[in-house]
This record gives sequence, structure tokens and C-alpha cells, in this order.
Amino acid sequence: WSSSGGAATSAARLLPIAIGSDGGGSTRLPGAYSGVVAVHPSAGLVPSYNPSIKARRNPTGTIGPMTRDVRDAAITLQAMAGPDGRDFDCIQAPAHDMLAHLDDGIDGMRVAWTDDYGFASMYAFDESARVIAAIRDATRPTVEGLGAKLETTDEAWDDFWTGYVSTNFLFGGGPTGTVQAPPREEWIAAIETRGHNWTKFRDLFAEYDLLLSPTSQLLAPTIEDWAARWANQAPEAATYPHGTFAPHYTSHTHMFNWLGFPAVNVPCGFVDGLPVGLQVVAWPGNDDVILRFAQAFLQAAPREEHPPVS
Repeated sequence: WSSSGGAATSAARLLPIAIGSDGGGSTRLPGAYSGVVAVHPSAGLVPSYNPSIKARRNPTGTIGPMTRDVRDAAITLQAMAGPDGRDFDCIQAPAHDMLAHLDDGIDGMRVAWTDDYGFASMYAFDESARVIAAIRDATRPTVEGLGAKLETTDEAWDDFWTGYVSTNFLFGGGPTGTVQAPPREEWIAAIETRGHNWTKFRDLFAEYDLLLSPTSQLLAPTIEDWAARWANQAPEAATYPHGTFAPHYTSHTHMFNWLGFPAVNVPCGFVDGLPVGLQVVAWPGNDDVILRFAQAFLQAAPREEHPPVS
């Protein structure tokens, strides 16, 4: 599921670099569950060319690298980024140099932290509080030790799910794969919610350089539990607010596909012997800054340990 093959390939050192697609967290989430760096670039940074006239590109999807090393991710993103005359939606200006300031550290940066964006607790499972606490406790001393100022924000954003579904249907992402326009009132409500959230993030990033959170508040499930959750046959299925496991899986990541903000998963240790990840988010166009943070963080707190063997 998602770019899980790329994450596993990178984690196992079968390849130094894998390329994944991310429509709601599909590089970052397998990256978190596998303990690798995984990048969701700013919308339009990496061009996407589809020669099929029958396909309509969903603007919330991106393509990015999955690697064990931040420098490999920066090199790959630099090679992939930049304008392409065949892509109507890509950024026309040349991409920032992803490597120029990679090793500059984060001394003096202003960084915000959120556990759940003010809404994601509705998608929590039993392990979520422990996962969030472990990531938060591993993050703060490292970030502050590197000279950055870390503050917790109590800002609450609106849930992304209903609005994202409307967007997805509009661009042909419905169950049948056909283009289906949502009702006018539903679409207006979706874009109003998106605009409201965008304004809140604009205000936050006027004060802070980066926003940190867990990449996922869930641990990687067994194959059997994974299948049961998606089939609505798991014990938790009765608590799904929207009747599907999808927003539980993407509770902390999907917002930034919907808004087009860059984000990266940074390995952050283990809970119950399973990898967990820190998500680093920036205002669009600051892909080099999230990689700079990831580089400093993993140099200060390298994650080369292995999980316990049962």
C-alpha cells in the first residue's frame, strides 16, 4: 500500500534511492513505518507529465525520493525538480538549490510543534498517545540542543477529510475512476475550509520557520490487521468517523497534499519495536529548509539502531 515497496527497498539497502508518489502521505507514511527519509515536495516543484488525454491530474499528488540519507534525498529532489513545458501545473521558476545550505544547521530557527493539529485525535487508536509522546520527547531535546527555539502551538485547524474527498472526486478520483463533480454546495464548503486552513498556516509560518508533528500517530499494523482495517472488519471499524480507515491512516499527512505544502518524514526511533517518524512541514517553496532540518536532526540523533528481535 502507498509507496511501501520503495520504503522497504530503501530501508533494506537494496537501492540507495527509491521514488514514491504521495497523494495523501504515501511516501511519508511508509517512510515513518520503515525508518527512512521520505519527501513530499511543494506542489508543482517536481513536474508530472502524463501523455494520456483521458487522465486528469489530481493536483494534490506529488513525486519524491525515499532514502536512508538526507543528502541522497536532496540530490535526488534537485535532479527531479524544475519546470517542464509539458506540465501545465508545474512551477515555472528554477528550483532552489537543495544542497547549498544542507549542512548549515538549524541554530536560530523558530519551530512550532503540534500533537494533532487540533482535530486528529478523532482518528486516534489505542497506541496513539504513546506514539505521539515518544516522538515529541525524542524531538524536543535534539531540536533545542541544535540551537532552535521550539514552541508548542495550540492552533486548531479544520479536519481535511470531507473537503479532500470533494477535491478528489472533482479531479476523477472517485470509486469508479471517472470524473465526477461534487454538488455545488459541497464544493464551496470544501474550498472555504481549505482557504480557512491556508490562512491559519500562513499566519503560523509568519512566526515560525517550520512546523513539526508526528508523521503518523499509529504503529505499522500486521498484514492481517491492515487488511481488516481497510475492509471495515477490524475492532476499531465501529469508531471510524467517516466509515473508512483512510483518514485514520493519513490523519497527520493528508492536509499538506490538499494545501500543497512540502513535508518530509524524519526517522525518530521506535515504539514497541516499530519505527516512528517526525514530520517536518514548511511554507511552499521551502523544500530546501525541511531537508536542512532533517540533515541537522539526523546528524545529531542518528537512527542506526535496530529494533528488538523477538
